[in-house]
Amino acid sequence: MSSRGMDGLPASSEERAITLARLVAPVLPDLERSEQVLHKLLTSQYAYIQTLMQHIERFRGKRLRPALLHLAAQAFGGEAPTSYEVAAVVEMLHLATLCHDDILDDAATRRRVPTVNANWGNKSAVMTGDILFSRAFEHLGRLDDPRPFRILSRISRLICEGELLQIASRNDLELDEGRYFDLIEKKTAVLFGASAELGALLAGASEADGRKLYEYGRRLGLAFQIVDDCLDLVGVESTVGKSLGSDLRNGELTLPLIHLLANAGAPHKQELLAMLKANNESLTRERLRPYLDRTGSVAYAITVARNELQRARDELSSLPASQARAALIELPEYVLERTY
Repeated sequence: MSSRGMDGLPASSEERAITLARLVAPVLPDLERSEQVLHKLLTSQYAYIQTLMQHIERFRGKRLRPALLHLAAQAFGGEAPTSYEVAAVVEMLHLATLCHDDILDDAATRRRVPTVNANWGNKSAVMTGDILFSRAFEHLGRLDDPRPFRILSRISRLICEGELLQIASRNDLELDEGRYFDLIEKKTAVLFGASAELGALLAGASEADGRKLYEYGRRLGLAFQIVDDCLDLVGVESTVGKSLGSDLRNGELTLPLIHLLANAGAPHKQELLAMLKANNESLTRERLRPYLDRTGSVAYAITVARNELQRARDELSSLPASQARAALIELPEYVLERTY
């Protein structure tokens, strides 16, 4: 029996790694080819920039977005030659957003290593993220197929909009679930959606099937961000592998906090509002935890994520049986249960 952590989620990172390795096994050779492309893209003739690029490679995570692209491609019959290139660019765009996110969150660690901003300062971190974006689109511009450039340029714009909306919503105690979902769709979910859509389209899927895979990935990404927001409040840094509590420090309301304020009851709500005011350093994850437990707000958020993931699976109903389809069906459970 697996060990369980936050609200019934597995606590063992070893179990998680084994599960992911099994899920990506059908596309492991494809992922390795994409990694080779990514490594070439993350190089520079200048020593200082090369140092930064090598450090970015230490942010190597689960490569969920490239895996999603390759699994979607295989579910529709196989890889197009450009899939390896596009999957590498998708991960490069993701790394660029991480670099900028860490500046916005004033984060000190990611993947258990110092962030670029922590080691080299915000100025170098901003430009590192900009270089990653620029190189990604330079590479896309060389491809014969214009669809990846068109789709990912739109997605990059939406991601930037999402980050700005998040900044604009800081210390807004009136943020509701509708605005929260709009924000996380743009900053996180759209890149998941584009990854699945591009995999399908590059393998020859119809536009209609591409839209279904986009919707699958989008809902997967929504759930991913909801779980991430829960971990930021109640996760363990040594397990998660990055700085936690940034949402509270930055005055950002996430789904558990929105639910908490709506269900805390008058006396407790007044206490919470006082603690959530800007620059109130008395509010910590530890102090907030009893309120979250009392209202079941983390459990509520996990239930919302679970519902999104079931809707994601529903988008795969017309796909023929295959190893890739089976992995896509199981991937939502991995997202729900991730702990790092």
